This record gives sequence, structure tokens and C-alpha cells, in this order.
Amino acid sequence: MSHIGLLSQSPSFKNRLTFLVNQQPDLTVDAHLTTPYETALSDLDLLLMIPDQLTDYDWVADIHRDCPALKVVVLGQHLEKYQVEQVLDAGANAYLLQDAPNHEIIFAIKQALDDQRYVDARLNPCPTRLNLISHSYTCLSKREVEVFPYMVLGYSNKEIAADLFISPKTVEAHKSNVMRKLHMHSRPELVRYALLNNLITA
Repeated sequence: MSHIGLLSQSPSFKNRLTFLVNQQPDLTVDAHLTTPYETALSDLDLLLMIPDQLTDYDWVADIHRDCPALKVVVLGQHLEKYQVEQVLDAGANAYLLQDAPNHEIIFAIKQALDDQRYVDARLNPCPTRLNLISHSYTCLSKREVEVFPYMVLGYSNKEIAADLFISPKTVEAHKSNVMRKLHMHSRPELVRYALLNNLITA
């Protein structure tokens, strides 16, 4: 079991992420923090950090200096490559945008726990990606990432369109792009891929 801490000023973020993380059989949230100095971070395996201000990003370097073995996943607000690079260089293992879908957050956490780096799929291509694990899932666009779990779960084009407020024809185009980019030819293949890469749980 991997022990997770949540660092955020936002109760709503903490509630959402606690529920998400605790659904995973091998992860548990052990600490809710508003600063990184409130508890012994060395007791944790990973810190999920949601910065609220630019100054909060400075905490990444402090955490890495004080607890170099602790994995850090940042859910930030910035798409600029140089800012993402700075966060990763400071010691973060993964960087996602705060509105990343649930399955991508879990994927990033598990990548970090496996000593791999990860950046939000929407930041591709990113210079750091040359040093990251190669994974075709990160080539999907934001909308394709949103459509992906619906495809795996077998939702119809009409149901996906209603949930995402797009047309069924647009859904079909996104589904076709997902299959092409992931080199898949059937839904069972897609389900196996999602399970093997921890994008969904059985």
C-alpha cells in the first residue's frame, strides 16, 4: 500500500482527490496539508500538490531537498513549457493541469511511484518528454483523453455526445483518432490496454 499526502488550500480539491485515490486498492490518503511543514513527509510515499499561488511552487524544491525519496505530483494551472520545466527540475515527478481527468491523475501517480516522470497529455510535445517514459497515451488530445474512458466502458456515441456537449459525429472522429493513435482495432484491445496501463481498474 502506498501512502499519499494531499497538499492544497482547497477543501473541494482535497475531497475530490481523497475519494479518487482511496478508490484504488493499492493507494490510501494519509494526510491533508495546507503547507508542507505540518507533518513528517518522510512517512509518506507520494505528495499530491495543488498549488494555489505562484509562490507555492517554491515548495517543490524545499520538499525535494528535505525528503529526496518522496515522490511529488503537481496539479498546476500553467501550460507554459518553461514553467513546467522549472517544476520538474525542482524535483517534481509529474505535472498535470488541475482539470486533468481522474484516470490520468491516477496514471501519473502510479508512474511517479514507479520512478517515472509524467506530464499532462496536453503539454505534448514538451522538451522534457525526451527524458520521460515513452507512452502512446500521452499523444492523445485533451478531448480524446476525455472520450477514452467512455470508449473503454462501452458508451454509445449519443451518450458520450450528451455528456461532453459535442455532436455524435465529433465523438466518432475522436474515437477514430484514439484507436489510430493507440494502434488499436477493437474495444477488447482498448480495455486490455487500459487495464495493463492502470488507466482504469477492473
